[in-house]
Formats: sequence, C-alpha cells, structure tokens
Amino acid sequence: MRVTTFPDWTFDYEETRMGWYNINATRITGNQIGIDGTDEYSGLERIISDIVDFELTQNRTHSYWNNVFVEIFKSNRIIFYNNLDLEKPNDHFKSWVIKLYDVELYFKSSEPEIRLIRNERRLYSKKWAEFSGIEFYKLINEIKPAANTV
Repeated sequence: MRVTTFPDWTFDYEETRMGWYNINATRITGNQIGIDGTDEYSGLERIISDIVDFELTQNRTHSYWNNVFVEIFKSNRIIFYNNLDLEKPNDHFKSWVIKLYDVELYFKSSEPEIRLIRNERRLYSKKWAEFSGIEFYKLINEIKPAANTV
C-alpha cells in the first residue's frame, strides 16, 4: 500500500537528479520534516514514519488516528466501512473499528492496542505504547494483502 496522504500534512517533492528526491512535509501548525537525496518510495516511507513518530509524541486523540487510517484507505482506493460519526466536533472516540469486508482494523482503548483481524485471526497486534512509525508501516503492509484477498 502506498501512503499518499496524511491528515494535516502537505508534501513537497523536488527531484534533485533523475530518480532522487528531496521530500519535505509541513504540518498545518508549521512543523517540518525533510529527507534529502532519496528515491521516492523509500523517502516517502521514511518521512511518513517520522510523521507518525512525531504525531505519537503529540498524544493525538483516538479520533485523529481513526482519521489517519480512513484517509490512507481512501487515497489507496481501499473500500472500507466506517460508521463512526461524531455528534459534536470536540468529541472523540475511545475505540474505533474500520471494516474492509471480512477484515477489521481496530483500536481498543481499554487495552490500549491496535489490531488487524481477518476471520477472527490476528494478522497484526501491537500495544499502543509500543506503536511507532516503523510499526505503522508493518501494519500498512499487512492491510493491503488482507484487503486484496476478499
């Protein structure tokens, strides 16, 4: 799966020579992350990993992370079902589930843990305190094959 969007972040690619890029990401708050001299795919993976690490340090609400995955699924044209609507803009989810046919990605706040499950079999599970940018990419790489086999 290719991550092409991330909520609240914009990306700027500058091809410095054929196939090599400087990639910069800017958050709406002005925070910036940049990677110089990389191929597009691994550079994007590194910068998204750094963004996830940054956002984790900011203690974003569970709603924020729900929106992260929803945006990524939309940008990768993965069909999903998510009935999570907030009645008030300042509310946030304690737990959430995104369904991809028989595959479920969910965050369970009572544990707290993020899980990817297909037919009651765990494909991925990680305690939230241990989640990181690298773990984000491990999870993303598990979602695409699971979503494509339905």
